[in-house]
Amino acid sequence: MSYRNPKAAPINTGAAVYQSIQKLTSDVYTFANEERKRKGELIAESLAAQQAIDDNVNKMGLSLEEGENNFERQIFEEAQAAKQKIAAQYDVMSRTFSSPKQRAEAKAEINRLNKYPESLVADLSTGKYLVDQFNKGLMVTPGKTGSISNTNNLDLLEVVKDMKGGGKNTKMETNAAGARTLVTTVGDKTYKLNISNITNGLKTNPNQMIFNTVADDSGTTDTYLSAIGLAGKTLDLPALVNSNILKKELIASTVVGEKPNEIYTINRGEVEKAVSNLSTSLIDDPSSYTYANSIWQDKINGQGTLKQALGENYENRDAVLKQIRNHYVDAAIKKAKLDHGISVQLPKPEKAGLYESDKQLETLAENPEKEITVGGKKYKVIKKGKKEYIQRQKLVMSYPKTVGEDKKIIVDTTKDPIRGYEWDEGTLIPLRDKNNKLNYKYFRSLTEDIQRK
Repeated sequence: MSYRNPKAAPINTGAAVYQSIQKLTSDVYTFANEERKRKGELIAESLAAQQAIDDNVNKMGLSLEEGENNFERQIFEEAQAAKQKIAAQYDVMSRTFSSPKQRAEAKAEINRLNKYPESLVADLSTGKYLVDQFNKGLMVTPGKTGSISNTNNLDLLEVVKDMKGGGKNTKMETNAAGARTLVTTVGDKTYKLNISNITNGLKTNPNQMIFNTVADDSGTTDTYLSAIGLAGKTLDLPALVNSNILKKELIASTVVGEKPNEIYTINRGEVEKAVSNLSTSLIDDPSSYTYANSIWQDKINGQGTLKQALGENYENRDAVLKQIRNHYVDAAIKKAKLDHGISVQLPKPEKAGLYESDKQLETLAENPEKEITVGGKKYKVIKKGKKEYIQRQKLVMSYPKTVGEDKKIIVDTTKDPIRGYEWDEGTLIPLRDKNNKLNYKYFRSLTEDIQRK
């Protein structure tokens, strides 16, 4: 068997080989140029990303000098670490024979690391803000409205207190998600504050209160003042004496010819009765808890929180309520400037005895349950609320009445009317006047007693 027309075998000539080599050289050259360009762009991006961190940190005025702030130093160190991590990822991407998967992963990591400039500066700013707010609170006298409250979280107070002194005992911890926590060690105790959480909260609400401040409780003090009868610029001293809120302690020595000055002090028992229904909402209304807790810890210096003081089952409710009331009784008395008693010159009672009815009024005042007859009419003392009033009987004329066969009432006007009496609501007058004196003048007019003895 033979091949008659075999196909000609291809022959590689010298020219073809040269052209192939020339093309390969061109491709290598092109690849090298493109790779050089790609690497140059990556280097530029890497430098820009690292510079962004430096620029943002420098904008915050971060400086590492003698006596440096430990918190700022740690922010700086984390920034430098982020720069190194970014550079490492760009190094992976710049490798000539890195795989597409490696480049994609490196690019994703770079995108994540690029958020560091913003988050680092935000947390640095938050740290400075916390110290600034803490300092403002310390400028107010402790316990006064607006000062730093004892109700603040102890971790917050201890961490910021250390940062105020440079943060020497505070370390910054960063988790995998990039959230930063400040850890302060004082002796054998450790306090932690998630500063990134506070940063995120401030982004949502820039006016967010970081520190609890002592509540303004002046309104509660005023409520107690009113209940006791001490409100107003001028005290109604006779009324306070009559209600036993003030009690006479002694009569001071006097100069001949002058009216005696009498020393009066607060009758604590009567005051406590007057406020016995106040402040229950501070204990029983959940919406009042924040305010009441500040009062308990900042004003009364109670141990622990109000919730702890009340007990798990509110078994200490009455004892806690009594402490709150006593505190505001003291505050009200002090505000009224009666904490050391008062020397007053009470008006002398009007001289009685000029009229017959004056003695009758005195009898009524001394025997409020008794009915007396003056000028043929009866009088008595009735009480409405906390005030006493004089009431008299009035004459009522009525005709005799009978019941007919149809069971209807028949009024017989042919007969003489029947005289009767009933208590007159229209003649009520106060037993005492605004000066707490017996109302002689009005009783005289009521009884028509115009004749002198």
